[in-house]
Amino acid sequence: MAEEQARSEAEGDVLPWTVAEFYRGQSVLLTGGSGFVGRVLLEKLLFYCPDIDTVYVLLRPRKGLSVQERLHKLLDVPLFDRVRAQRPEALERLQVVEADTAQPGLALAEADARVLAERVSVVFHLAASVRFDDPLIKAVRTNACATRDLLELATRMTKLKAFVHVSTTFCNERQREFEEKLYPVAGDWRSILALVEAQGQNDPVALRALTTKILGPHCNTYTFTKNLAEHIVDHYSDRLPVGIVRPSVVLPTDIDPFPGWIDNFNGPMAMMMGAGKGVVHTFYNDNDRYIDYIPCDIAVKGIVLCSCEVARKGLGPPLVYHAAQGDMHRITQGRLNKIAHEACAEMPFSDTLYHPCCNLTRNRLLFLVQFFFFHLVPAVIVDALLSATGRKPM
Repeated sequence: MAEEQARSEAEGDVLPWTVAEFYRGQSVLLTGGSGFVGRVLLEKLLFYCPDIDTVYVLLRPRKGLSVQERLHKLLDVPLFDRVRAQRPEALERLQVVEADTAQPGLALAEADARVLAERVSVVFHLAASVRFDDPLIKAVRTNACATRDLLELATRMTKLKAFVHVSTTFCNERQREFEEKLYPVAGDWRSILALVEAQGQNDPVALRALTTKILGPHCNTYTFTKNLAEHIVDHYSDRLPVGIVRPSVVLPTDIDPFPGWIDNFNGPMAMMMGAGKGVVHTFYNDNDRYIDYIPCDIAVKGIVLCSCEVARKGLGPPLVYHAAQGDMHRITQGRLNKIAHEACAEMPFSDTLYHPCCNLTRNRLLFLVQFFFFHLVPAVIVDALLSATGRKPM
């Protein structure tokens, strides 16, 4: 074993430092820190890297809250309980920077940009719109242009060791087998960004008409713009040390800091919540279909490790890693449905509308019949009762 470890170290397969050692004295810039994955990443850095210098979090004012108020709200969740209990001094290393990734140039003040350029050594770019139905102009602005603008800022960073862009395993959804490499984009990213930005300002109606043609093989604006962003990252790889992490469908935490933490009901969680509350009774899906899920804490560990590998690699083509199950621990949709039913029986919701019961079927006619009787008819009845009692229909 000792000989194998020594050989691995000699061949460069083992990092020359631990994660905590690598982050000693480093300053980190984090976008998307208010999101699900971003918050878990922030907690990991604060708890496991006691000697980290500063963590800068880009936030924008929202819903009448200042960026400082938003940061306080972001931290005021059970996820950060162990940081408050065991490493309260780590919270003092947090600094919020007002910015907006949906605006040109990140809407970043020049004074703040100078501070970041002088101090930051690791960048984690997680900010993104994950809606599948976003208009093309919004998706391009948030997912692609923001990536370009952040990379431009990174070129000014004199101490930069790693820039990690968080993408998605579904950015090339037409691939039957998906490897850890870049796949072609449907056109030149510069031309696409210029076209979308120009048409979005001058003729948004024409842009909507052109959307299907611009998307090419992609089924929605989300996967298209995430694929575009990967090629933007690649464009800067001769000037910046860059890496790309592609999580699959992210689920609640597995064990760290505790099992089951989540702050949203996106994706499969919304479906399981709806079924558990007795609202959703049928899905048009295949019981034998494999779904690739990854617990959030495991995905975040991969993101952090990627930064260390990128720092060791330096300049050159981006390192690409999948934070996904692949062929390991595969689970079918039917098995997941069974687990959800067992969990509801063991720990039922207190305010269910009806007994939890959800049927998966690949028969479209059967699905439509079940949808009509179990979803549409009850919904119409409930809305009618709400209207009759002077309340707003749901």
